[in-house]
Amino acid sequence: MEPLSWSGLPAERILTGTLDAEQEEYRLLAYLQRVDGFYRELKLYPCLDDLEARVARLRELAGRTQELGSGFPGELTGMDLKRQELVRIPVEQHGLDAVLRLLERALPKLHSAMERGGELREELNRTIRFGPVGVLPLDAREGWLLLRQRNEAMVYAYTLPLVRKPAPAGPHGQVRTHYFATCTVGLGTHYGHIKAELVRTGPFPNPATFVFESDLSLPRIETFLPLAKRIAYELVSATRA
Repeated sequence: MEPLSWSGLPAERILTGTLDAEQEEYRLLAYLQRVDGFYRELKLYPCLDDLEARVARLRELAGRTQELGSGFPGELTGMDLKRQELVRIPVEQHGLDAVLRLLERALPKLHSAMERGGELREELNRTIRFGPVGVLPLDAREGWLLLRQRNEAMVYAYTLPLVRKPAPAGPHGQVRTHYFATCTVGLGTHYGHIKAELVRTGPFPNPATFVFESDLSLPRIETFLPLAKRIAYELVSATRA
């Protein structure tokens, strides 16, 4: 049995070499400190996705470990006639018990960090103003996202696949985007002008276009874009309801 790894290894390598509870506790604390550091910088992703995946995997591991432990019935010593069941001496399972204790300590801390991230996400989400540019087409599964901060708008092409697979990363994982251009927004260049130019030069003949504005200096890749994708997913889903 291998202990938990907090070094950002792939999900299938959630366990590593030898069991040292004290060392794993320090690793867990170091991991949580890194997460809190990201939150202070207003960086939500990918640490929120990583936390959600870890909590799910560790809960699964805890359940499997308990099932494995129950598979060792222990030495038979008699029978409880009142309960009509055999009485056995539990087998000592130092390795399994150590893993369960480690999971019992780790899961509440990870869940708390995940909740703090969710609260921060909702707080930042409320600071974003958004809406469509012009009239939305009947099919809004592809188009443009304009992410404006100060006088610049970063333009991303987006697509929402017709067949949507369950995504552990949440709604933002369903929306595919790629960077297209950066436009300056001013008195002579408003969102309608930008959309008209995108229709003229872009790949979409009748695109849906959504604009997102924030007065905060949100990290674009780690926070602003994922939040915009979550909002876009909800907007497009609402138009198809």
